[in-house]
Amino acid sequence: MKLKELLFERFGYDKPFPTDQFGKLELELIKEELLKCDEFSMCEGIEFMEFPVHIIDQKTYTSQTMKLADDTKFIGKVYLYNVSFTPEMFDPNTIHTPVKDGAAITPVLYDPMTFQPKKKIVLEFSPEGLIDKTSDDIKKQEIKDLLEKVLQYPEEYQIKGEKGVLVRGVFKTAQMDETPFLVGEEFIPENYMAFYIEKVEKDGETSLDLKQKQIPARLKDEFIKRFTNGGAIATVTTEEIENFINENTKEN
Repeated sequence: MKLKELLFERFGYDKPFPTDQFGKLELELIKEELLKCDEFSMCEGIEFMEFPVHIIDQKTYTSQTMKLADDTKFIGKVYLYNVSFTPEMFDPNTIHTPVKDGAAITPVLYDPMTFQPKKKIVLEFSPEGLIDKTSDDIKKQEIKDLLEKVLQYPEEYQIKGEKGVLVRGVFKTAQMDETPFLVGEEFIPENYMAFYIEKVEKDGETSLDLKQKQIPARLKDEFIKRFTNGGAIATVTTEEIENFINENTKEN
């Protein structure tokens, strides 16, 4: 079974945005069924993410979104944040193809100049049937009857589009003989929050004040090495930290 088929079966086809997005709560209920889908048949398991940022092997990754192709196969451990449907897509080559009884109702089309939404009713008939004057009235009535039927039961003549599936998370896929690629980015923060204790003199008394200051992330290891004892909170002044930042900024 394809993932799209499972989602349609369990959640329905016509869910509007944003209820067509399924996260951890919904996906955990169908985990075993997910693993039986073609797309997950090669993977080593699924873990569901509560947030779009996730720590994997002590690295932080931000989830990315990809649209499933017919041959998508996940490999390795799959981390899923959510899955959702794409908007309904229509093939422009078949958008006027009759659905039933030689008739169809097109999806909403927008006027390129006014952006006004419109639909079209397509009625298919043979012009040869109107050449014979004796049957002219009969043929016109058949067309009128068909139009009345289309207007009375529009859902039966509505052209249907296709919905795809979007998968958001951190995962690898294998496409035929292509090299597996990682979807997801290692998140490297620009700054590191340094905590330190500063002695404060006031009214002849000394107190210790816990403070924090952002320093460039590239200076994290040097800060820990210089000001802490094995990573313990440093006892240092704000001025010393600012001098430390300035010195290393000048060097770079």
